[in-house]
Amino acid sequence: MIFSFFKLTSINSRLVIGIIAVVSSFMVLTGITLSKTFYNSAYSALQERLTSQVYLIMADREILPSFQEVNLQVSPIEPSPFNLAIQKTSNNSVYSQLSGYITQADGTILWQSDSNIESTIPPKILLNNGKDVHGKKFFQEYTVNGKPYIGLSIAIFWDLKNPKFPLIYHISDDLTHLNEKISDYQLSLWTNLLLMSAILFITLSLILRWGLKPLREVEQEIKAVEQGEQELLNKSYPDEITLLTQNINQLIHYERHQQQRYRNALGDLAHSLKTPLAIVRGHNFTPKVTGAQSIKELETNYISINDAVDRMNSIIEYQLQRAISNNPSPHIQYLQLPPIVNMLLDSMKKIYREKDINFHLNMSNDIQFKIDEGDFMEVLGNLLDNACKWCKKDIFLKLSHHDSGLQIQISDDGPGIASEMINDITKRGVRADEFTPGHGVGLAIVQDIVSVYNGQIEFTSTPTGGLNVNIHFKL
Repeated sequence: MIFSFFKLTSINSRLVIGIIAVVSSFMVLTGITLSKTFYNSAYSALQERLTSQVYLIMADREILPSFQEVNLQVSPIEPSPFNLAIQKTSNNSVYSQLSGYITQADGTILWQSDSNIESTIPPKILLNNGKDVHGKKFFQEYTVNGKPYIGLSIAIFWDLKNPKFPLIYHISDDLTHLNEKISDYQLSLWTNLLLMSAILFITLSLILRWGLKPLREVEQEIKAVEQGEQELLNKSYPDEITLLTQNINQLIHYERHQQQRYRNALGDLAHSLKTPLAIVRGHNFTPKVTGAQSIKELETNYISINDAVDRMNSIIEYQLQRAISNNPSPHIQYLQLPPIVNMLLDSMKKIYREKDINFHLNMSNDIQFKIDEGDFMEVLGNLLDNACKWCKKDIFLKLSHHDSGLQIQISDDGPGIASEMINDITKRGVRADEFTPGHGVGLAIVQDIVSVYNGQIEFTSTPTGGLNVNIHFKL
């Protein structure tokens, strides 16, 4: 399960991993940006405060204009009362005390804000690599006795005639409280971001589950179709997958149609093989006479059997082709009908020789039509077989070619079919007489083939009460 999840074999796992990656990256980048922004803002505000305090020291500390040209020493600055800013917490405890002092370039302290200034003095530095620049601000962070400090130093040349002797103003502040504020802010920031991420993950998961619900419903319906609980996908789905469900339904229709066609093809094949098998069965392989006449009879039987076998082989190929494609080929040639009609009549005479049927044929010797040979043989063969089965003595067959197409009319002098059965006899499995041997397939095959050629078939009763079948194939 876990392995397949990381293989990204499902849309749900892909979306979940994508959401986690995007949300996590966004929150991390947001946290880093806000943390860095707050850090820079806090230190900028502190630096501005230190700068303003240095300027206050400059304004308050007056310089004694007494320079000794011999040793070039600056006289001490005259002290005057000056208090640096003190910051307190809400409970009135001091957490930040600024310390300030003024030195010469060599580090000699000329003035300091309190007696403990040594504890906050930063390491000795040479501003600008030993070359002091007037008004140049220099910030540095350092540690004294394990406590972090930040210091600001500015070199001021009060006497431009003596540029070698600036006064350097220093001020420093304890960074402990500022670092604690930054840490508290970062803790609060990342806690809130984690909480927001969790809420966002839950919300997106619910949205994802709601959005993918139609796909789960499709899966459930497909399982129901597979188990036979329903025939098609019946629910209404969003526009994005409506086309998918419609295509699935079309595929189901197609597969069921194909299955039905294969079943029908097997039934048609079995039904079509009955005629040549009956011919084979009808031959007597034991001659009634001896000598040359018996040899001739055996040769005749052998030829008839070979013809029947060839006919069965053609029927099998034809039915297999029909199972593959239910549409006639666009390259069908015109078929000469008389040889096939005569062959079918000869077969019927052999099969129903005991009835001694009279076949009345009305057909021109040059009649032809653009139809597949197998289709024509199936139509006419089934109609003749049905007529032979029900007739008493006479069968009338007429084939005529008109401008509108081919007309086939076959009638018999049998008992006919009840009027209430006329519309049902072309349905598979329906028989007019349940006591007569048959499977109710022949007329259904005729109906299928006639429909493929956009033809029409009509069943009526003859004046003598028999069945009249009229088929019109259009050009």
